[in-house]
Amino acid sequence: MYPCWNARAVGLNLSAQDTIEIAAKAGFEGVDLLVRDLVEARADVDGLRGRMDDLNLRGGAWPLPMDWKNDREAFEHDLKRLPAYAATARKLGLERTGTWVRFETDPVEDVDRLSEADRARLADQATAWQIDRLGRIARILDDHGSRLGLEIIGSQVAPSGRGVRLVGTYAELRRRFQRLTAEHPNVGVLVDAFHIFASGEAVDDVLQGGAESVAWVHLADPAQLDRSSLRDEERALPGEGGAGVCEVLLASLAKADYQGPITAEPLGRCRALEGLAPPSIAIKTRESLRRVWPEAHPRRQGHDERRPSPIRRERLPGSLC
Repeated sequence: MYPCWNARAVGLNLSAQDTIEIAAKAGFEGVDLLVRDLVEARADVDGLRGRMDDLNLRGGAWPLPMDWKNDREAFEHDLKRLPAYAATARKLGLERTGTWVRFETDPVEDVDRLSEADRARLADQATAWQIDRLGRIARILDDHGSRLGLEIIGSQVAPSGRGVRLVGTYAELRRRFQRLTAEHPNVGVLVDAFHIFASGEAVDDVLQGGAESVAWVHLADPAQLDRSSLRDEERALPGEGGAGVCEVLLASLAKADYQGPITAEPLGRCRALEGLAPPSIAIKTRESLRRVWPEAHPRRQGHDERRPSPIRRERLPGSLC
């Protein structure tokens, strides 16, 4: 496993070139990039990949540029563009992407009065259309060597209560989407330390599928430890909030020999990063990862210590949330 710099995950809106340069100077081994922005800007992708190679930066992951959870017309529009995005990701050595799944159905009238049978029916219907759309996405990604990780929203205050609850833990995610993962081997989980804490789930339960089921990893501590009121945006740097989940998760992943990217995702409201310039934000984020990184797992802190990128330009094998 290797630490990746994701500018958007810390609230920054940077160009790909600046993201790459800052990642290398801060001591990251890999970099996540916003592929849709590059395609729409007709960026010099080969030049960016060459610069990554020069700096010994590995490709990490790319956020899935799809509006797939809502309007069908928007989904079909984005699906047509996905092959171009996935092809660009492959050129950059970005093997993994991810998305969160719906945590409740659309609002239902008098939801509290529904029978258990009606609740189950509505939940199964909402799961079925998600599996259908995610399956179509997964096929395109697999053609271009990308894995897809499915992520939960663990916050207990996220559901509105107006719909039927679908998924709030990784155990529920595995159960509801087992048909999808069985039909598409390149689909796994995007394991997020913040959501593990928010849901109250144990790390061992989250990783029951083994390291091979993990497509991507996000790290952040909660900014406060009361799960009953914790909101998704209340995040701190890994290890800063005292929850301990980041440390336990990384130790378990190292023991399981997880080989993919680790991305810090404290988002834009992280107090420790307020008022800092982008290079300082990157350095502070990298330092937070060093503090929670397992001692038994190598930590490459300097440019000369990082191995060259092993990712090839040809098609990557299928199997990060």
